[in-house]
Amino acid sequence: MDQNNMTVDFQPSTSMVMPHNLGESMEPTVEELESELPVVYDGQIPLGELLSRVVQSIYAELSELAETYVVLD
Repeated sequence: MDQNNMTVDFQPSTSMVMPHNLGESMEPTVEELESELPVVYDGQIPLGELLSRVVQSIYAELSELAETYVVLD
């Protein structure tokens, strides 16, 4: 920045996307947007939910075993 006249030198980065002409939109295409989405398979559930269900099932079975456990003296 030049202190004398307070001007700023702007140098656009090479990563900036500029339209080829002024009438062209800078909106991404549908294909570009779809490529950003994660791949989801039919019936897929999050790992956390699966783990939670498994732990709940094991806890229920262990609780049932604890209730029916008889101490033989």
